[in-house]
Amino acid sequence: MNKFLCLFASLFSSAIHCFCAPGPNPNHIPKDANWVAHLDFQSILNSEIGSALMAEAQKDPGFTQKLNGIKAVFGLDLEKLGTATAYGTGKKDEGVVIAKGGINSVQIEGFASLNENVTIQKKGKKSLYSFTKGAFCSLGPDSIIASTNKKLLVSGLDAITGKNPGRKNNQMITHLCTKMENPMALMTVRLPEVLGIMREGKPISAPEAAIMKKADLMGFALSEKGSTMRMVMAVQAENEETAEHLENVLRGGSSLLALGADMDIDPNLNEILPLVKTAVSREKHIVGLELTMDSAFLIEKMMAEIQKKKGSE
Repeated sequence: MNKFLCLFASLFSSAIHCFCAPGPNPNHIPKDANWVAHLDFQSILNSEIGSALMAEAQKDPGFTQKLNGIKAVFGLDLEKLGTATAYGTGKKDEGVVIAKGGINSVQIEGFASLNENVTIQKKGKKSLYSFTKGAFCSLGPDSIIASTNKKLLVSGLDAITGKNPGRKNNQMITHLCTKMENPMALMTVRLPEVLGIMREGKPISAPEAAIMKKADLMGFALSEKGSTMRMVMAVQAENEETAEHLENVLRGGSSLLALGADMDIDPNLNEILPLVKTAVSREKHIVGLELTMDSAFLIEKMMAEIQKKKGSE
């Protein structure tokens, strides 16, 4: 039980640093994608936490100058970024990103063409820019698709154009978007496939083997509603019986948090955990855990950490 509580507490602690959108376009994601992540940068910037962090950053006289420099050189307006969808199979150093908004793709193409190591090829009417590590292609005046290699780039373009049919239905994405309106960040992982790839040729522990056998999909979504941060985590089990067992485990952990039990998880989390409200739910073979916390408290903790870091410099 303590290991489970440690796991979800760590996930929550990490997730408060990232933020989501109504969801990625499933037609643009190839069938072999085992993980998918989606970010809505405007939702992040307009949230209470995002606004507080931006205000703090703007206190640095050089911050605006740095933003202007990035925009002038690379054609990226970080304050106007829209959405980004990333996906991959789980293999190391392999991934694709589709980004839209705050991007001057013509300027990026011009900058890339000056690189002596670039290879430029045509795919229909589109130009593909490939480097030793990485490749990209413009999708429009304010959008691009980039990948860690040319093969993935071509596969991604084929998915977008319909030549490589996308994954029409991701039950976890549908579930998360039903549970949470306008998420700022969202991610789903096909656990058996990703763990299998990551552990290929290596011994698989008993817990990992159990996860690969009993769980199909895992996902989380993050949003801010009013002055409250919400995070929804969900697991799609192989059947309803397994889901019921997992539900009982989650309810047990939720009860321990509510009672304020001394779980000795992490000294840094001792102040946070008692303020986290939890709710467990199950819909057939999908089990969910919702965590909520006051945004003002998180902002206070983040500002304290920033000041501490500044003091040590």
